[in-house]
Amino acid sequence: MKLLIRDYLASLRERDELDAILPDLLSELGFNVYSRPQRGTSQLGVDIAAVGKDEDGEKKLFLFSVKQGDLTRQDWDGNPQALRSSLDEILDAYIPHRIPTRYKDLKIVICLAFGGDVNEQVREKLTGFIGNNTTARITFDEWNGDKIAGMILNGILREEILPKPLRSSFQKAVAMVDEPDVSYEHFRRLAGNLCKAGMASGKARVRAARQLNICLWILFVWARSAGNIESPYRSSELALLTTWELLRPTLGSNGRELKALSIVVRQMIELHLTISMEFIEQRVLPYAEICHGISMATGSRSSLDVNLALFEVLGRIGLAGLWLHWIGERSDAAHKEHVQNSVVKLTQTGLALIRNNPALCLPITDRQGTSIALFLQLWLASGLDATGVTSWLQEMVYRLTFSIHTRGRYTSSLSDYRDLAEHPRDKSDEYFKEATAGSTIVPMLAAWLHALGATEAVEALSRLAQKELKHCTLQLWLPDATSEEKIYTGDSFHGRALCGLPLKKGGRQLIATIAEACRMDAESQNLSPIQSGFWPVIMVACHHHQLPIPPWFWIQSLMEPEFEAEQG
Repeated sequence: MKLLIRDYLASLRERDELDAILPDLLSELGFNVYSRPQRGTSQLGVDIAAVGKDEDGEKKLFLFSVKQGDLTRQDWDGNPQALRSSLDEILDAYIPHRIPTRYKDLKIVICLAFGGDVNEQVREKLTGFIGNNTTARITFDEWNGDKIAGMILNGILREEILPKPLRSSFQKAVAMVDEPDVSYEHFRRLAGNLCKAGMASGKARVRAARQLNICLWILFVWARSAGNIESPYRSSELALLTTWELLRPTLGSNGRELKALSIVVRQMIELHLTISMEFIEQRVLPYAEICHGISMATGSRSSLDVNLALFEVLGRIGLAGLWLHWIGERSDAAHKEHVQNSVVKLTQTGLALIRNNPALCLPITDRQGTSIALFLQLWLASGLDATGVTSWLQEMVYRLTFSIHTRGRYTSSLSDYRDLAEHPRDKSDEYFKEATAGSTIVPMLAAWLHALGATEAVEALSRLAQKELKHCTLQLWLPDATSEEKIYTGDSFHGRALCGLPLKKGGRQLIATIAEACRMDAESQNLSPIQSGFWPVIMVACHHHQLPIPPWFWIQSLMEPEFEAEQG
């Protein structure tokens, strides 16, 4: 176990990785962390500052300078960001001018933190520097990969906190990263047991959330080295939802647990987004502009596998872009512009994916409406023109109409992989009615196309609904009073269906009906992520547990053209 964690620490990058886990580790060990890593501000060599008891039992001030991997000659004194430059800044500027008044009288320990070891050619220089600058008040301590690994095991992952059964699940999740389904199942078991253990008390909640954060980091870095981050991606969604489940009971309080859990939730969001962007940049961007590039990259000859994989990729692009949009809403003007550029780039990547992979023009199962809705929501946030989105949705309608008329591979309400692999099992009316018993995609397409002004496509859907799909329940999904307790953990018995949606009069009545239902749906607005401003958590839950995106996320945006037309 310790060797596994050491290898993980050695693989961590300095910024946003090694310095992301150290504050949690210090907090768990009883330190008061008063300064965390920041961007855009001068830190004078100190990445993390904390107050706690040293090994001799005396309360001291610990100042950490964090570097990645092994400490080489270049990392020691080869550039302005080298460790020696950081240590000089600490001695010359931070200690004389930046230490808070309440800690002025404490002795100081300057900690050299890095994930690997000190190279032999650097050891003498490092020893000499420490000897020359050690005083009665200032001492130095080396936090290498071996020491940090031991502290993780003795702190966050110690035996009484993470017992052997949980350690076994964690180790198997890491060991099986090349088999994502197996790895994810072990991580899911770990997350469920940690969540259960966290319900014991406020402190247990914080501890469980931090453990989950550390375990996800280890899984991600290990999988990144193995070149397969599928399991960490799915696990990151689950870990974020589990952490939110731990946070929920503390909302509305002013206790330490809420503050600590809020920090972990934000760290989970950042880690989830890091994993998402790693997936998109490494697995999607290089092939998005190549005709059938992603389709071929799935490595399967099955058209079903290609279809499922492509819509999953599109959904991940949409979800990552929405998290970026959420971050941009909370940033200053300069950073907001940078984030918005990233949102636009992701939207353009999704549009390129659609252009070059025709399988995205017809979903095979109604559940893929979640991926469609996520990308449409991202397109709204991007501010790009409607040309690409409109042509995509129009083509989807035409292909759906053709496949239904010919009894081909039309969109069905089936969800089991074996059923989908055999779809259509035959061309009989009985099977057709069974496979198209309900649809959330048809009313969603009609609403969006009406708002986009694609009248012909909406009329085609209306004719289809009145003739071929008379038996089909056109519906959308809304959370209900029980959803807050169940949506994050994956319990499927909650929510309500908005049924009998009218698909006439060019979609005007449809949009009005959806809007009225959303206005009357006060229960949905009481979901904790909506109340606390973390609305993308709902979308993560819907994507992870294969639930439709609630229409109140997009219906107001679709109604704006309605009002403009009426005023005109």
